[in-house]
Amino acid sequence: MRIVRNLCLSLFIITGICISPCFADEAAIKKEMVDAVNYAADLVAKKGEASFDELKAFRFGHGGYVYIGEINGIIRMHPVAPELVNKNCTTIKDAEGKYFGAEMLAKATKFGTGWTSYMWPNPAKNKQPELKCSFYKVATTKEGKKYIVYAGSFGISGQGCQ
Repeated sequence: MRIVRNLCLSLFIITGICISPCFADEAAIKKEMVDAVNYAADLVAKKGEASFDELKAFRFGHGGYVYIGEINGIIRMHPVAPELVNKNCTTIKDAEGKYFGAEMLAKATKFGTGWTSYMWPNPAKNKQPELKCSFYKVATTKEGKKYIVYAGSFGISGQGCQ
């Protein structure tokens, strides 16, 4: 009985040591995304479409970027996938068939902000589909035009993507 108790205690301690850094990393990645989206949303609110060129060059963390869509789902600026510009994000499916763009748009229009996870090709892993987490926020220009600013990252669990 004592051996089982010591084994369980050892596993608990080892698991805690191994998992704690993962959660710390998730928290740091999420903070970087939120800070980046807030920065970009503020810039879009102040400058409108004039901010797009500046945001194309903006990076955070380890190569993170923001992209921008209209409140109707049309992508207006994407720095790494220009083929998505002028496409409706609500029609894009992930590797498992989830219409994640439609989910993001629905949450953004209802709550003004949100988190969504989806399976997406990871360029760092031979484009193998991997869980990606996105944070997004509505930005309203002085003229009243609404955009959604998005940022996403791999390395966040489905449970952590909220």
